[in-house]
Amino acid sequence: MPPGPLSDTLTVARKEVITVPTEMLTKNERTVSQSTSTATVPGDEFRDWARKHIERVHRLKLNVAAFVLGMIVLTPLWALIEWQDNGAFERWSNNSYPGDWEPWILYVALIWGGILALMGLKVHFDRPATDAEIDREVERLRSGR
Repeated sequence: MPPGPLSDTLTVARKEVITVPTEMLTKNERTVSQSTSTATVPGDEFRDWARKHIERVHRLKLNVAAFVLGMIVLTPLWALIEWQDNGAFERWSNNSYPGDWEPWILYVALIWGGILALMGLKVHFDRPATDAEIDREVERLRSGR
């Protein structure tokens, strides 16, 4: 390549070396080194699963605490707003007549509670696959059923 501005730029670019770390940050900001060996000890797989399961249980407990605290804060706020807007409770309604209270707090509680229930079911039913289950699935796939 003849000397010129492009060759000078390439020369400088070749001299600059960027070192890339061999570790990466996970979602929880823990460092994980990337190993090159693919052989794992069976106990390590269960240990990894157990660690993930414990993290899911902790996350579920945190979400349940947030739900309880959120409902403790939202319910009196909802009651105060409805009392000021409509007076004493007479009936549930969706048309702004005096005495009709909007049940939006129930929608919040049901949707939020439903999401927590799904998370709880996932935590409860999540388990590692056993060798027998893996063997049955391999046989099923091989037989073409």
